[in-house]
Order: sequence, then structure tokens, then C-alpha cells
Amino acid sequence: MTIQSNISPKKMMRKRIFHLALPNIISNITVPLLSLVDVALAGHLGSPTAIGAVAVASGLVSYIYWLFAFLRMGTTGFTSQAYGRNDVEEICRQLAKGLFYAICLSVLIIICRTPLYQFAFILSAQGEALGNDAIKYLSYAFYGAPAALGLYTMNGWFIGMQNTRIPMIVSILQNVINICLSFYLVKYQGLGIAGLAIGTISAQYICFVMMLIFAISKYKRYLKFFRWRYCIDTDGLKKYFTVGGLLLVRTTLMGAVTLFFTYASAKIGTNTVAANTILMQLFTLFSYFMDGFAYAGEALCGRYIGERNHTEGKLMRQQLFRIAYVITIFITAIYIIVPEKILGILTNKPEVIKTAMQSVYWVALIPAVSFGAFIWDGLMVGATASKAMLQTIAIGAIVFFSTYFLSINILEVTGLWLAFDLYLLARSLSGSFVTSKLRW
Repeated sequence: MTIQSNISPKKMMRKRIFHLALPNIISNITVPLLSLVDVALAGHLGSPTAIGAVAVASGLVSYIYWLFAFLRMGTTGFTSQAYGRNDVEEICRQLAKGLFYAICLSVLIIICRTPLYQFAFILSAQGEALGNDAIKYLSYAFYGAPAALGLYTMNGWFIGMQNTRIPMIVSILQNVINICLSFYLVKYQGLGIAGLAIGTISAQYICFVMMLIFAISKYKRYLKFFRWRYCIDTDGLKKYFTVGGLLLVRTTLMGAVTLFFTYASAKIGTNTVAANTILMQLFTLFSYFMDGFAYAGEALCGRYIGERNHTEGKLMRQQLFRIAYVITIFITAIYIIVPEKILGILTNKPEVIKTAMQSVYWVALIPAVSFGAFIWDGLMVGATASKAMLQTIAIGAIVFFSTYFLSINILEVTGLWLAFDLYLLARSLSGSFVTSKLRW
């Protein structure tokens, strides 16, 4: 006798989404916690310039690495589609290509690190002390490039394989190791900003090796078909680089907005860059939380495209947005009700908190204007719709820079936050428009 399930298709889809999203949310929550610890440690080193230096240096490192985010996003999209088709050879090929290009690009970053030091000094618009501290951080941080880019590839591959638990475990361990090492090196070894960088790269290498071990042990039945020639295999190479190239330009534009935000903050004043760095942690907290569901969208969208299951794909998109609505309302309420208490956790400097409170309600708007951007990005990654992703970020960047230059002389720091909020809103709205033309 067959037992009929009473669970509706909508509930089943939500269950599937949460199954993939919750491990990502749990692991992602530890990432902003790491940033919070770094900012908090820097905030207690003695002067506001330490916070600004960490913001400039870590922002530059993140920007350089994230230029190559196609290693994660492309690997996720292509692998999830291959998983839907049950194409074992393509699954192995995507892992091989991703790791090979990660090694090549990381060597390039290390070779070019000296000019990047000067770029960090330029970003430190307020002076020599801020710039020297930032360069001290970077002199260690870029040696973590092979592990950082390798982790991009491994995370993308596991998500494409519909497995978010292993990335969760490794991400949590990475951030715990990073926090513990950074705390020890700063507080007990007196290494200051250098200790923060050393803690970060040590955790990256440990966890990259761990990720490789997990892949080999869990996916033997797939990886027994792995061939080293896949690293330089030309099959599908044109599509890989087309998608990767568009994602590179897209990421460059996104990073340009983020870096310019830090530069513009530093140009206004030391307290402003410190306050805006603190406030951006609230955005980071929301973004990593929402990314958990975006990653679920990546995995499921690619899978359903590979399976040619358009009915389930449409249902998945609907349920993702409904979940995002609820999360947005909840987090917005927290940011409006208790902002000063949250800021007090991040720094003990009254002048920084006072400056931050002047802009805190612009940050409270961010969840409402940005949740669509996160969800659409995830769906477009799964569909390998890199052209559409580039279009949305280009529109957003135009809105950001136009608003900033038109308003900064009149509104000052308020104009900067207005530009950032409108940038996120433009990405959300344009994402809805450009994806209406996609053949899911």
C-alpha cells in the first residue's frame, strides 16, 4: 500500500530551500562575527586610525580576491547543472579547472602585491599613519591568496553538488581558528594589525586542506573519474571564460563601489571612516544572512535547469522571495529598535558611536532595498546568466556614483549613505527586470 504525503508542494520546496540555506546561514553568520572581532580588536588598539587601517586593508584584500569570484560562482552554476544532468565527467572537470585557475591567479596576485600596497596608501586618504598601518596588514595578507581562491572553488563545487553542510563545517572552523589566532597574536604576542593578518592566512590554509580531504572522502564515486588533463581541457572552455569574464567585470564594478565608499569615508574624516566601518558591519551581517538563501537558489536553480524541471524551478523562485520578505522585516526591526546597543559592542569610543548614530537609520533601510539584489544574484548564478548579472550591477554603479557626486557637497556623509542605499535598490529592481527575459 502506498502512503500519500500530506505535505504540499510549497512546504516541500520550503523544506528543500531551508535544507540548503540553513548550513550556509550558520556558516555565514560566523563570517561577520570574524569581521566584528577584527574591528573590535583594532578598535581597542589605541586610536581610530587602527580601525580605518583594517577597513582599508581588509577591504582591498577582499576586493582583489573577489575579482575572481567567478571561481566560486561559475563553479557553482556549471557544477549544479552537471549534477542535474548526472554528468560525472563535467562535475570532475569543473573541480579541476577551478583549482587550476585558482593557483594561477593566486601566483599573479603575489607577484603584483607591491603595486597594491601603493593603492592601499591612496585609499588611505587621511594620511601617513593610516596608510602605513594598512600596508603592514597587506604585507602578510596576500600570501594567503592560494588558499583563499582555492576555497572559492571548493565552496562553489560543494554547493553545486547540493551539499552545503561541509562548507558550513569548514567555514565555522575557519572563522573560529581565525578569531582564536588573531586574539592570541594581538592580545598576547603584541603583534597588533600584523597579528590580524597572520591569523587570517593561517586559518585559510588549514581549512583549504580540510576541504580537499572532505571532497576526496565523500565523493570517491565521482572523483574516481577525475583526470589531471581536465585542468587544461578545452572542452567548454569558451563558455567558461565568457561567463568568467563577465563575472570579473561585474565583480570589479561591485568592488569599485565598496572601495570608493571606504575612500569617500576616509576623505570626510577619521571618525567618519571609523563610524562607517562599524555601520558596514550591520550591512555585512544582513548580507551574509541573506546569502544563505541566495546560495540555496544557486544550487537549486542550476539543478532544475540541468533536469529541465521548469515547474519546480518556478515554485522555488516564488518561495525564495517569500522567505526573504519575512527575514527583511525582522532584521529591519532590530536595526531600528536597538542600534546604539549594537554599536556599543563594536567600539568603546564615544566619538565614533556618536558619528555612527547620525547615519544609522540609513543602514536600517538596507535590508528593504537590497534583499531582491541578493536573491536575484543567486538565481542568476545558478542559471550562469552572467550577462544579466553584469547589467544589474552596471545600473547600480551608475546610480551610486551619480547620486554621490550630485549630493556629497550638500549632504556630506548623508549623501554617501543615500548613494549606497539607492545603489542597492537599483540592483534589486533591475534584477527583476533583466531576469524576466531569461529562459529558466
